Amino acid sequence: MNSEIFKCLDENRLKTLEDKKSYILELLGYEDEGDLSSEKKDNILKIRGINLNETSDEKLFTTVFKSVGKNGRDVFETLCENGFFDKINENKKIPEVLVFDGKLQPIFSYKECLLEKVYVETSLDTDGDGKRDLIEVFIRRPKETLKGMKVPAIYVANPYMMSCNEEVYNKMHSVDKNLKKFCEKKIRYEDIKVKDCKSKYYCENERVSLGEVSVSPIEEEALDCITEWYKYYNSRGVASVFSGGLGTKGSEGVNCTGSKEEKEWTIEVIEWLSGKRKAYTNLTDNIEIKAEWCSGKVAMCGKSYLGTLSIAAATTGVEGLKTIIPEAAISNWYNYYRVNGVVGAPLEWQGDDADLLTKYCRSRECSNDNIELKKRYEETISQMLRGEARDNGNYNSFWDERNYLKDVRKIKASVFIVHGLNDWNVKTTHCKLLWDKLKKYNIPSKIILHQGDHIYIQNLKGFNFNDIMNRWLSYWLYDIQNDVMKTVPDVMVQSNLDSLEWEKLQSWPSKDYEDRVFGVDAERLVKYSEVKKLEKDMRRIGKFIDDIDGSGFIREVKNYEEWRDRLVLGEGEKHRVIYKSEVLEEDVTISGCVKIEFSASSNGDRGILSAMLVEIGERRRLSVKQVVTGEGKISLGRDARTMDEVDFILEESPSKYRVITRGHINIQNRRSNYYKSRVIPKSFHRYSFGMVPTQYTVKKGNRLGLVIYGSDVEITQRPFHKTVYFLDEDSVRLHLKMK
Repeated sequence: MNSEIFKCLDENRLKTLEDKKSYILELLGYEDEGDLSSEKKDNILKIRGINLNETSDEKLFTTVFKSVGKNGRDVFETLCENGFFDKINENKKIPEVLVFDGKLQPIFSYKECLLEKVYVETSLDTDGDGKRDLIEVFIRRPKETLKGMKVPAIYVANPYMMSCNEEVYNKMHSVDKNLKKFCEKKIRYEDIKVKDCKSKYYCENERVSLGEVSVSPIEEEALDCITEWYKYYNSRGVASVFSGGLGTKGSEGVNCTGSKEEKEWTIEVIEWLSGKRKAYTNLTDNIEIKAEWCSGKVAMCGKSYLGTLSIAAATTGVEGLKTIIPEAAISNWYNYYRVNGVVGAPLEWQGDDADLLTKYCRSRECSNDNIELKKRYEETISQMLRGEARDNGNYNSFWDERNYLKDVRKIKASVFIVHGLNDWNVKTTHCKLLWDKLKKYNIPSKIILHQGDHIYIQNLKGFNFNDIMNRWLSYWLYDIQNDVMKTVPDVMVQSNLDSLEWEKLQSWPSKDYEDRVFGVDAERLVKYSEVKKLEKDMRRIGKFIDDIDGSGFIREVKNYEEWRDRLVLGEGEKHRVIYKSEVLEEDVTISGCVKIEFSASSNGDRGILSAMLVEIGERRRLSVKQVVTGEGKISLGRDARTMDEVDFILEESPSKYRVITRGHINIQNRRSNYYKSRVIPKSFHRYSFGMVPTQYTVKKGNRLGLVIYGSDVEITQRPFHKTVYFLDEDSVRLHLKMK
């Protein structure tokens, strides 16, 4: 134990065993229960493994501090929050963090933190006013930094935080339209690859400082889409830094989702924190302020767009960024809005696209007389609409600019991925592709895969997320040697059968999982080796019709669930073919990538093909719905309030099936996602594509089902024309990793 910690104990309470027992019970939170029997007191200590006859008081109280108190919380943290260790910093000229058990401890008051607002000068002039754009940055740092204490920062780049234009999504792009046919044109990746170069908005006109101050204090301001989790670190000696970036309320410039300029402004905040860039106290006075309180070490965190920008920043290799924790984050914008040449939206967001997200986040006010700014606004959206190429669906230079995966080799920071296995907004495709690249380039990384959808898991029951992340950030931001790289598994996966069960692996999928190939035989899904061979030149053909209006889907009503039920459970449905396995004799787990390949022909020269893997069988399955299991159970630090503990719950009534994963392809993109090939009607072509990666256990007594169909009304474009497909059933190969 740190000798300073030991000195905080009351020596007068350590003289006899009875004194120690009474003292320890008080530290555990039993000070108001003096009427406890001797037997109960001894039992309390015994349960916690506390032995009063330890060889030294230091060893004894180390055990006490590491135990759980009456309140169900870590004893040491509770004592920190109650001021028990305040005397450690009383006589120090420069305060220091307190470390115990390899973690930062909550000895700093959240409510006494200093709040500041500064304006970081970017290198860009995106609004065309001839000056470098300034972006507004909010800071919350321990008041002890005013005494010379230097702390690292958790930085969140958050385009949502200054409010959003909700009306934008009242009118999304129409997906009820026929596909276009494209002539075959030879395209190489080199033809669409975006070269590394300075932004066309780069501006030389750096401001001249007219003075300097050390602080820029403000009153509390409400920020949208900011989790309270950052309070947890403020009380442990870490600052929090938030910026909405270009084009948001309070900042200058024009935003553009996923652009080179977005990546640029994101890292420029890190450069200021590292002392390599200027910032000012407001937009006009040119009074400079430096981040002298910052140690120069920065972490980036956040969910969805926020986590996406942490990946974007890391792929620049910016100095000072030590680690990122992307949660439910996008690693390639193409994979968010497109898939294999298909305009494929996030689930429940049909018609969304990058131009709409840009307008949604554009909270900077634009007066009617600001003609130049309005012009830039219009130009940006026009350029995005051309680049998105919604009629085409191909990967192109617009999407290549927004693909962070191609720059993973530049990452100098460590990466801790957090992603929901049931996230159909930002699909697990993003975390799996990123994970594979990180391992390829030997970048320090770990991953948590939970059973939620598009959520944070900072308060999830049965999984001490905060303890893991505290150790992680203590190591990367404060160089605390706590063996987190060895003691925390590389992969942690929550079971879909029991929310309190987690599998710990060294890879995803684990090397324990086997490659298995399935085929189809007489409407059955079987091991490929068991498919009965036909005589030469014979084919088993499955026929289905991509006919949305004949599939039970009503466009005006958007009855997705009814459509999906018919797709999986319906009898004699003509808009798909389905192949079911025999009833499983034991639980089977599917892990990682799922790939399907087959040959098919159609009566047309354009179209969409989809595949879905399902578990069929009636049972109550774990849902993404959460309930509170412990009100105020999770403390966020000293004077920082609490969070409720939550857990996933089982479905209220048994469901007959569960979609495990699905995938899609434009039949003209069978060669690649940027190359439209000619489709010859009535000729068989070979198709191969991946479904969304997963980790899913199929329960004993249920069946696996493979559904092959045309358009997916929940995700893809919804054409009006009918397309008849003929599937060569002998050519079907379903590739799975299983155990």
